[in-house]
Amino acid sequence: MENLPGKTNLKRLEKKYKHLIERAYNLRQSDDSLSDVFYYEAEKVLTQLRLLKSNLIAN
Repeated sequence: MENLPGKTNLKRLEKKYKHLIERAYNLRQSDDSLSDVFYYEAEKVLTQLRLLKSNLIAN
């Protein structure tokens, strides 16, 4: 259980990513600019997720 903090962060980031994507999708028809903001934020979280996953695999 040495990677427990990393796995906790991974789950938190996955949840945040899914939430941002859902918000962006739901706003797509009504507020395109706000939707773009959520997609951008989701991409930043996805980058963090990929880095964390690669670090967890490397350890």
